[in-house]
Amino acid sequence: MEGDPVARPAVEVRDAGAGDIDVLMGLYASARFDQGQLRTATATVRARLLRALEHGEVQVLLASLGAQPAGYALITTSPLLPLGSSAGPSIEHLHVVPHLRRRGVGRALLRRAMLLAQADGADQVACTVLPGDREYTRYLARLGFAPVVVRRAVPLPVLRRRLAEGPPALAHTTDVVARRRSLRARLARAGAPGPGSPPAGVPTAS
Repeated sequence: MEGDPVARPAVEVRDAGAGDIDVLMGLYASARFDQGQLRTATATVRARLLRALEHGEVQVLLASLGAQPAGYALITTSPLLPLGSSAGPSIEHLHVVPHLRRRGVGRALLRRAMLLAQADGADQVACTVLPGDREYTRYLARLGFAPVVVRRAVPLPVLRRRLAEGPPALAHTTDVVARRRSLRARLARAGAPGPGSPPAGVPTAS
């Protein structure tokens, strides 16, 4: 009908395989630009992702708008906690191409992950969120995702240096005690009362 808006293409989601590696890496490149914490070299990511897909270690959902790749979700399946009993899909990385957002791509990917969880008998879906990604955090919160655990990481050289330095609070306490002892020793040699001693002429309890 004349005057009707042009219909937008529907979002299609399918399982990606090793043959989609070039498409996935193109999407990953836009994710690297969009999320600065992803600093791993692209060649390394490509090799790892290709190996994981070939060995079935991960599942990747690929979303398209018409013929245009629009986003992906990289999924693993494991208990939320190591000793937990409830295993389910964990979306380690969900990315939608920036200029194709607000078109239902993210929801379509999450809906497919939900169906995978139901098919596996799981009762939950988890998502990994990069620190500082407030937009993604708010998006997930609107869908009912809530914080469960916080995982922190530290480069080994930093951890090695910090452990070698010793506990800062303990080191500070030790320094204070040493200074007090040194002051008492100097005052004793000078015949002056040490810190905490009663002033001259004040009787002490016997």
